[in-house]
Amino acid sequence: MQQKRIQNRISESRWTQVYVVSAATLVWTIAGLYNTSVIVPGVCILLATYLMMELNNANALIRIYSRMVSCSFLVFATMAAFMFPSIQTAIIMLGFVGFYTFAFRCYQHTHAPGWTFYAFFCIGMASIVWVQTLFFLPVLWIIMRTNTLSMSPRNFVASLLGIVLPYWFYAGYLAAKGDITLLISHFEKIAVFAEPFNLKLLSFSQVLTLSLVLVCAIIGIVHFMNQKRNDNIRTRLFYQVFITIDLATIGFLLLQPQHYEALLSIMIVATAPLIAHFFALTRTKITNWMFLILSYSAIIITLFNLWNLLHKYL
Repeated sequence: MQQKRIQNRISESRWTQVYVVSAATLVWTIAGLYNTSVIVPGVCILLATYLMMELNNANALIRIYSRMVSCSFLVFATMAAFMFPSIQTAIIMLGFVGFYTFAFRCYQHTHAPGWTFYAFFCIGMASIVWVQTLFFLPVLWIIMRTNTLSMSPRNFVASLLGIVLPYWFYAGYLAAKGDITLLISHFEKIAVFAEPFNLKLLSFSQVLTLSLVLVCAIIGIVHFMNQKRNDNIRTRLFYQVFITIDLATIGFLLLQPQHYEALLSIMIVATAPLIAHFFALTRTKITNWMFLILSYSAIIITLFNLWNLLHKYL
């Protein structure tokens, strides 16, 4: 019988999520005392965390009892304290979590226009606050064909309607304000490209946070590719979705680093299940040390980013 290490005790504990949510709430509350604009994004992150938990439960992303998917997501989202006041990044996170939640329900169902519509409605909502989200559409349609196995003419039309509906409401809102031209300028932003690979745009806090998320993504991808034979075909296909989105986002970030916060939000959602799979299903001494190092690193970066955030308001 394999020894249960600290990593496994934490990963399999029913109390882990309680402690993580409590700690994250404390961090968000401290930030909220100095800037009330973090309240709405905080509510969005809380809802996204719940959806991540449901995503894991509904699809058995981890084949043992573990809350590491939602916990990893909340740790990443809290670690990026400089994004707390940004409603844009919170909506993007919520939008992509919503997409996975609804899109995975379409698995092998070519006659599921309802769930497909809801999935792409979430992407449409994300594109309202960050129009470059639309660049991911070809990847998401390929995923429908190759991973969720749900592509059909009916579902494709439903995806288009899901994307368009948020803009129908947005156009009505702008018309009521008497400034419909804002819709045109919104779409014009999609053609704006800056210098690629210009990582000098990023601050030390941003580079530090990205580095940890990137390390976790690489660890999670390598681990899953080596151990995927232990999961069923359905789970493998779903994890390939997270890997595909992660790799596409990393490429996008290198080419257009000025969109750092939006792309980091997408990376956080895709990386959380990958590193959670690693934490929950490995039991060696080396992986235990990796778990401890990554956990302490996340705590240190969180405190560092929170200090920098509060320093702006003091």
